[in-house]
Amino acid sequence: MGIPKAELFSVLQEFNPWWSGQPVADLPDWERTASRQIRAWIDDRETKRALLLTGARQVGKTTLFRQAIRRLVADGFPPANLLYATFDHPILKLAGLERTL
Repeated sequence: MGIPKAELFSVLQEFNPWWSGQPVADLPDWERTASRQIRAWIDDRETKRALLLTGARQVGKTTLFRQAIRRLVADGFPPANLLYATFDHPILKLAGLERTL
């Protein structure tokens, strides 16, 4: 079953409010130690790679990513170039990684 592009984009817009100029809400101002390693990865513009963060449930992985996105947007990085997606969402899971990207 193919997911209509409009429906897929609607789900992605919910996960990526910065695309429409909305703030990254509900995040603490303090950051974990792991934020430094993520910042170093972000600042390394020459190495072209994706960042995959794994760990147990409810330990702060999403918060780390969303804080990094908030910092990038504040630093002037183009919001349209930032994508956050979780494949726990049934539409994204059904669409798969390739279709989502």
